[in-house]
Amino acid sequence: MIHKLNIILISVAFLAASCSSQKQATGLGQQNPASGLKVEMEQAAATATKDSLMITFTVINDTDKPLRFVKWETPFEPRLGKYFEIKGTDGNEAVFKGAMARRVMPPPPEAYMEVKAHDRIKTTIDLSDYYTINEGSYEINYVGGGVSGLIAPNGIAVIIK
Repeated sequence: MIHKLNIILISVAFLAASCSSQKQATGLGQQNPASGLKVEMEQAAATATKDSLMITFTVINDTDKPLRFVKWETPFEPRLGKYFEIKGTDGNEAVFKGAMARRVMPPPPEAYMEVKAHDRIKTTIDLSDYYTINEGSYEINYVGGGVSGLIAPNGIAVIIK
């Protein structure tokens, strides 16, 4: 009986450890393919409402060689995952209402996007499709870099009317 209990406890501990480290697996033992890429975010429209919060997300390659990144948890693969943090000045976070996805690691070749040398790619996303946003002031930050390898140094301050 004690032997069976030990096996169960070890199995549960192993499962928990593998789940918590899955997102970080992309960088283990290999160079991050997104190293050298820069990210810029900006509000795409002059005004923002709770029904329209347009954000432009740009990935820039200033190097002399093509670079890749995983498109998972980026706006280049919309509608899958919570990869933005939208916090009001009152400290409350906008509620995510989109779909979540579990992924197999390592990412397959079709999960990568390439940015040519000295080039940029951009996309625009309406965050009101994925988050419940009320009137007020918010700070928007990209937090999907754990999988994509991309880091956005700037947040966006927006006022929702």
